[in-house]
Amino acid sequence: MPRLNSLCLLLATIGAPALAQTKAPQTTNTGPDIVVTGVSLNDAKAALKACLDQHCPPDKDIAATLAVAETQFVAGDYKSARGTMLSSIGRNRRFAKQYPVPVSDLLRANSRVAAHLGEETAYRSGAIQVVTALKAGLPPSDPRVLSAQLEQGDSYAKTGDILEAVDLYQEVASHARALKQPRNEGFALLRIARLYAALSYGKSSQYYPEALAAANRLIARREPDLAPFAQAAKLLKANIAIRHGDAGAVDHLIEEYRASGAGANVPVALYAPKIELRQLSGREGASGTTLNQLALDEFDNQWVDVSFLVNADGKVSDAEVLRKSNKLSGDWVKPILTAVAARRYAPLAPDSPGFFRVERYSFTSAWTTVTGSRLRVRSPIPKIEMVDLSRDATTSPAG
Repeated sequence: MPRLNSLCLLLATIGAPALAQTKAPQTTNTGPDIVVTGVSLNDAKAALKACLDQHCPPDKDIAATLAVAETQFVAGDYKSARGTMLSSIGRNRRFAKQYPVPVSDLLRANSRVAAHLGEETAYRSGAIQVVTALKAGLPPSDPRVLSAQLEQGDSYAKTGDILEAVDLYQEVASHARALKQPRNEGFALLRIARLYAALSYGKSSQYYPEALAAANRLIARREPDLAPFAQAAKLLKANIAIRHGDAGAVDHLIEEYRASGAGANVPVALYAPKIELRQLSGREGASGTTLNQLALDEFDNQWVDVSFLVNADGKVSDAEVLRKSNKLSGDWVKPILTAVAARRYAPLAPDSPGFFRVERYSFTSAWTTVTGSRLRVRSPIPKIEMVDLSRDATTSPAG
C-alpha cells in the first residue's frame, strides 16, 4: 500500500499526542529499545506561524506545514491535517514552477490524507495535480515526473478505473525504457502484474492468466537493473499460488533466500494475506432503494496503530494495537491483526534483533451522492487505508 512519503515519517506522536520520546513495547526477543523523537503539535504550529509571520519562502512554508499536518494525522485528526495542507496549497500552488518538488510533496500528502477520509475525488484529482506541479518546473523526462505518473495510475486503480490505470502504467514503462530509467520501468511493469493479481479471485477469473503473464514477462527480463523487480514478480506468483491452494509456495521462496546465504537488512514482505473484512450482504451499492446506498458502519474517526516485530526467521510476533481512536467501533480490527500476524518476510541476518514496525490502519468508505439527490453520504462498501509509520519506512519492489 502506498505511504505518506511526502510527510515526514509521521513519528512525532506515535505514543501520545505530545510525546518527546516513545519506546517500543517490550518483547521477549528484541534488541535495544527503539526510541523516536518529534515535536509537539503546539511547537509545530508555533514554527509554522513564525514562518508565515516572517514571510518565509514557499519551500520553508511547506516544510513547516507538513510538520503540523503529520502531527495532526498521527494524532488521528485527519480533517485538521487536511485543512492545514489546503491552506498551504492556497498559498503555494502558484509557485510550482519555482518549487516543483516541495509543491508536489504538499499536493501528494493532501491527496493521500484525502484517501483516509474517503474523499476519493480529491484523492484522484490530487494525484493528477502532483504530476502537473512537477511538470511545471521539471522536464517531462525527469524520473520524478514518471514516478508521479505511476502514483496517478494508482489513484485510477483504487477508484475503479482499471483499464485507465493499466494504460498509464504501460505508457510509463515504455517511456522509462526509452529514457533508460529501469526503476520506473520496473515499478510500472510490476504494478500491472499486481493489479491483475489483486483482481484475480480464482483460476477461472479473466485476470488470473493476465496476472501470471505479466509476472512472467517481468521474470524473463535479464537486465541487472530489473533484477529486484523480477524477484518481486516471483514473490507475486508465490502469493497467487497460495491464494489458489499452494500453501508451500512461500516456504520454497524462503528456502531460496536461505540457500543464497543473504540476510535481508530491511523487512521484505514475501507473503501478506488479504485482510478479510465481514462479508457484504449483496445489497450494498445496489440500484433501487435509497437504503441500499446508505452506510450502516461508522467510518468517522476509525483508526488504529498496529505494532509488531519481524523476527530474524521472517515470522511476525507480538502483533497488537498500540494506539486507537477514542471512538473505535465495529469488528474490523481483529482481521487486521490476524492478517499481520500471518505475514512472512525474507529471513534476516542471523544476529538481527528483528524490526519493530508500526502501521496506521483507517476504516473508511468513499463519499458518494444518493441517486436522484445532491445528498452526500458514505458508501456502504468499507475499505481499509494503511500508511507505514515505521522509522525506516522505504519503498522497494517487494514491499
